[in-house]
Amino acid sequence: MTVSTQQDMLVNQIHIAAAPERVFQALVDSAQVPQWWGQKKIYCCRQYQADLRVGGAWRSSGTRSDGGPFEVTGEFLEIDPPRTLSYTWIASWTGDAQTTVRWELSPTDRGTQVTIRHSGLSARPELAQSYSGWPRMLSWLQTYLEKGETVENRPAA
Repeated sequence: MTVSTQQDMLVNQIHIAAAPERVFQALVDSAQVPQWWGQKKIYCCRQYQADLRVGGAWRSSGTRSDGGPFEVTGEFLEIDPPRTLSYTWIASWTGDAQTTVRWELSPTDRGTQVTIRHSGLSARPELAQSYSGWPRMLSWLQTYLEKGETVENRPAA
């Protein structure tokens, strides 16, 4: 996994041994997202809804490590399956700050190179620390797609 921090953006990359079509589906399917997005004693997505069209809304909600609720919402900006997915991101733990998340999926001979770019951080640099969990989230996606690991059977943190 590769992680870099730029002035306005966090960039994370990982290779997943699954076709781009399969990775893309795991990112947008309301039945799959709650299966891989989380880990007991950290946070767990319990519900994901998406109106998968440019301008359509999406919403993820779940529980934090302390049992309290969290919510992330946004609007789809770009949808080009299975290559690109981009949306705005407004997280309950950062107030009304709106940033942008962009997924880029590139086929390789062994699966997919996944790059996630979280931008719009320069206006509020403290947000970069709030979003330092992308490497963990990418590893959850990877183990879900490669090994069938879900929130329910993943070891607790």
